[in-house]
Amino acid sequence: MLNPFEKLQIPPKANYTIDTMLKRLPKIGGTTVRDREIRRLKEYYERIKKYHDFVVQFPRIDELHPFYLEATRIVTDIDKLRICLSITKKASAISMKILKEYINQIRKSPENEANRIMRQAFGRVSSILRKSSECIDKVIDVAKELKKIQGIDPILPTIVVAGPPNVGKSTLVSKISTAKPEIASYPFTTKEVHVGHVILDDFRIQIIDTPGILDRPEIERNSIERKATNAIRNLNGIIIFMFDSSISSVLSVESQIELFREVKLLKKVIIPVINKIDEKDDEYYKKIVDFLSKEGSKWYEISAEKGIGLDKLKEELFSLIKSSGTNEVSRN
Repeated sequence: MLNPFEKLQIPPKANYTIDTMLKRLPKIGGTTVRDREIRRLKEYYERIKKYHDFVVQFPRIDELHPFYLEATRIVTDIDKLRICLSITKKASAISMKILKEYINQIRKSPENEANRIMRQAFGRVSSILRKSSECIDKVIDVAKELKKIQGIDPILPTIVVAGPPNVGKSTLVSKISTAKPEIASYPFTTKEVHVGHVILDDFRIQIIDTPGILDRPEIERNSIERKATNAIRNLNGIIIFMFDSSISSVLSVESQIELFREVKLLKKVIIPVINKIDEKDDEYYKKIVDFLSKEGSKWYEISAEKGIGLDKLKEELFSLIKSSGTNEVSRN
C-alpha cells in the first residue's frame, strides 16, 4: 500500500504564486496587446489550476487507512483540514471561472481596453487568493508533512522495534532485514526512522525502529510523541522490546521495565529481548530476568552488534507471521 499522499503534486504557497506572477507579467509578450494580455491571464489560470487539481487529488480523509488517519490527526485538526480543503477548492474554482470570463471579455473588447481588463482580472483573483491564503497554505503544509511518510506500508506484516535509547534498535533492524534499511520519516518525530524488509516465502515483512516515540517513558514524551503511539497501534504486527543489559544503558532497569509496561498497553504481540548479552552487567541482567520470569514472558538473549542469538529470534518472529496465514499477526 503506497502512502496515499506520496504522489500528490503540491503547489507553492498562495502569496508566492501571486508574487511570482507579478514578476512574470512584464516578461510575457504577444503578437498584439490583446494577445499579450490573454497570454498573461492564461498563465495565471494554469497556476491557479494547480490548487484545484491538488485538492481534487487530495486523499479522501474518510477513506484513509487508520495509520494515515492517525498521522493526519497528529499533524493537524481533521475538521479544520476539511474546511480548508473546501475553501481551497472553492477559491481556485472561482478564480479559474473569473479568469475565463475576463479572457473572453478581452477577446470581445477593443484592444486599447485589454490591459485594463487584464489588471482588473489579476487584482480580483489575487484578492481571492490572499483572503484564502491561510487555508491554502495550511493544506499545503499538511500535505508536505504526510508526504514524508515513505517506505512504511501499514498493510504489511510489521515488526516494530522498541526499547530505550541506544539499546541497538537500528542495529537489529539492519541485521535481520535488508543490509541498508531505508530512511523514512513520521510526521511526529524529527529523528530518522529505519525501515528494513524481509521476503519470507510469500510474505513481505517490514521492520522498523521507533526513535523519539517508544524509547522513553511517557512522562518524558511530548504531546506529539504521546499521540504517535496511536499511529504505531495501527501498524499490523509484532513489537520487539529490547532491554539493555549493559552498564552503559541510558535508562535504569526500573525505567526500562516501566517503558515495557507502557508499550504493552498498545495491545500488540510483544517479544522481549535482552540485548548486549556479550557485555551484560550481572546486576542489570538479573533484575531484567527476574521481572520477565514473574511476568511469565518468554524472552530472547542477543547481541545485535555481534549477531549472537539472532537466528533463534528470527525463527520465532517469522514463525508467528507465517503461522497467522494472513496479514493479521496474532498469538494465542
